[in-house]
Amino acid sequence: MLSIVEIVLPVFLIIGAGYFTVWKGMFAEPHVDALMNFTQTYAIPCLLFTAVANLDLAAVFSLDLILSYYIPATSIFVLSGLIAAFGFKRTPGASVSIGFTALFSNMVLLGLPIMERAFGADSLTANYALISIHAPFCYIIGITSMEVLRADGRGAMATFQSVLMAIFKNSLAIGLMLGFLVNFSGVTLPTVLNSAIEMMVRSALPCALFALGGVMVRYHFTNNLPEVAVLGILKLILFPAFAYLLAQYVFDLSIAQRNSVVITAAMAPGVNTYIFANLYGRGKATAASAVVILTAISVFTISAWLAFLGA
Repeated sequence: MLSIVEIVLPVFLIIGAGYFTVWKGMFAEPHVDALMNFTQTYAIPCLLFTAVANLDLAAVFSLDLILSYYIPATSIFVLSGLIAAFGFKRTPGASVSIGFTALFSNMVLLGLPIMERAFGADSLTANYALISIHAPFCYIIGITSMEVLRADGRGAMATFQSVLMAIFKNSLAIGLMLGFLVNFSGVTLPTVLNSAIEMMVRSALPCALFALGGVMVRYHFTNNLPEVAVLGILKLILFPAFAYLLAQYVFDLSIAQRNSVVITAAMAPGVNTYIFANLYGRGKATAASAVVILTAISVFTISAWLAFLGA
């Protein structure tokens, strides 16, 4: 158990350091916003670009791998939305926002460093395959559902345009698309450019974790606790359990792929869930509370999943 703590704790210590310094006024909120903007707009897209550009796509991408993660993801999105609508009597728009909170995993800022520390850098290939379609998939599901179900929804063409705009404005998606372009084309980047990108990549995860902690200071812990509790059960327990069953018994993935699927599914909601809720003005309190509370709780649930998988 000590080894599991040693894997998980450094990641959350960096998040905690970001939270503490901003909370105590040692690091100003505008500065942490700038740091988060740097990581999400430049450093992490460089990380994803490099990973996808160098992937052996034929070896890494498999339908079984994708289905093992995205069938449970879609199921949890639908189940969370239905519970919000019929259990908590939320409006259609708020229900979609709550479902999106369960759908969108923090698979980059938390998933990559935890997976690398637990299973080594070579274990990340399946993670990158899952990440490569994560943002487009989630935004297509979330925006389409929101536009169709909310009372002031737009028509089919406007909905389609909203989906495309959300994807092509997302810097992470742009980094992934450029990575695929380089991979498919077989272009070799100049050594100097590669070296510059690698320097950006090394800054991505630690800076992003620190910024994530700092951003959490502004969110409230106590809003909509019953909804957050249900989201915690669905997101941190049921989602990875369903993913494990599919990966292990239905699709018969390799151990390395299974571990990537389960650990990625076990991640807390990402900050993008609040951004999505804020974009539509629906379910913002629940999304903000879920990001903070479930990230803290995931210290224990991720440790339990790592122990279960034999990390």
